[in-house]
Amino acid sequence: MLELLLKNAVRIAKAINENQIFIISNSYVDSEVIDGVRIYNVPKKYSTYIESVVFSLEKEYDLEKILGTEFIEKMIIGHHTFEYVSSLAYLKNIPISDNFVILVNLESYQGILILNPKKSSLYNAIIECSERVDPEIIRAILNVAVSLAAKGREGKTIGTAFIVGDVREVLKRSRQLVINPFEGHSVEVRNIKDPYIWETIREFAQLDGVFIVDDDGTVVSAGRYLDVSASDLKIKPGLGARHMACAAISQETEAIAIVVSESGGDITIFKDGKEILRLSSIFLV
Repeated sequence: MLELLLKNAVRIAKAINENQIFIISNSYVDSEVIDGVRIYNVPKKYSTYIESVVFSLEKEYDLEKILGTEFIEKMIIGHHTFEYVSSLAYLKNIPISDNFVILVNLESYQGILILNPKKSSLYNAIIECSERVDPEIIRAILNVAVSLAAKGREGKTIGTAFIVGDVREVLKRSRQLVINPFEGHSVEVRNIKDPYIWETIREFAQLDGVFIVDDDGTVVSAGRYLDVSASDLKIKPGLGARHMACAAISQETEAIAIVVSESGGDITIFKDGKEILRLSSIFLV
């Protein structure tokens, strides 16, 4: 079945002038390029996750009989896969085109999906943030945030936050909790767009407080305490003090706040005091 699906997916991709295919399957496709079309194997952990969701629903309900295969295709496979693959492509710096061709070869579903990543929640949030912050800075921070959310640090879950842009106003509304580990180092070695520094940032994420990042990507400080009031904020209930403070600083300044939840591993982006994106930990498989 995979070979037949792949042959047709390549044909479809070429017909709509797309040069890449994403493969969601328990079987790995060895070829990197087929007939001029690039092949991306989505991590197998995601295939396992989708299969487990469908299996659990089918076990509890007669899903196909009650809701029909169209529900499985559009709501479980289609929507979730649309957001996941769009996020994966963005984080891995895979070119975003008008249509993604996605081949799904699972026990619960086999088919070819054509989805527009530019309609995804993440893509639209990045466009909104780009009014103030270079998208490459957001991409770099999200890569670090995803790593912390998925793996933690030294076996422990980690919660932290990155406040990006409008540094002068942010510094006025915050104070240093510990000695700033980035102070005194040259700008060249403190830019978060350089993957070389990501391991250092993951290490300092264990400190209480937040990271402050300038609008050129320079990490200004870590271990910073936000001294702002969240009394007039209207955000979703159940969020902790870190989320509240980050939402508040984004309301009082022009900064963008990106928060990694310690409890659930979710990643939330705040702008103007409002949550504009929440990447659930299930999208970070």
